[in-house]
Amino acid sequence: MTAERGSEVEVRIRSFRPDDAEAVHRWFNNAEATSSLMETRAAFTPENARGWTEAAIGADGEDRKWAIEVEARPEPVGFTALYGLFRQTAPELGVLIGDPPGARGVGREAERLTVVKAFEEFGAHRVYGRIPAFNGPARKAVSWLGWQHEGTMREHIRRPDGSLIDCEVWGVTREGWLARWAETNDEGDASPSS
Repeated sequence: MTAERGSEVEVRIRSFRPDDAEAVHRWFNNAEATSSLMETRAAFTPENARGWTEAAIGADGEDRKWAIEVEARPEPVGFTALYGLFRQTAPELGVLIGDPPGARGVGREAERLTVVKAFEEFGAHRVYGRIPAFNGPARKAVSWLGWQHEGTMREHIRRPDGSLIDCEVWGVTREGWLARWAETNDEGDASPSS
């Protein structure tokens, strides 16, 4: 790992393709991976996966999703998303690592690449994320990225079994991002152009 990159291996994010539907189906049926999402699904069929993938390819509306590729892996291992673009409010970052990535820091690096897109391509003034309070790896990742804990919503998430989970809100402003990545150049892909 270097100071500029968050992963031990090369990580890329790319647009979704129709043949990604099989991987999407696998991710959303990985109970361990989806347990850390804000909402869980009772079922996710191959048809659901094809529809989800088609919507991600379409890139219509306020949401954008990217497949996470890891070097030497034949299929993407997960996805990142920006939800709520083109509004007066900031977009929300989402991520799911649904397949074992084979290296540490893949999600963190994919999140970094996605936040760069938020600021550089979409002109976001800030990015935020909601994290179930039990998700220590997600908190560690956004802390490394320079995000700040902004508050906790008590019992915000109700699981299908009725359990209530606190939800933490984390975020970073454009200025905070620039300060965190001030020493990183375009080779590290971390710093939005000023």
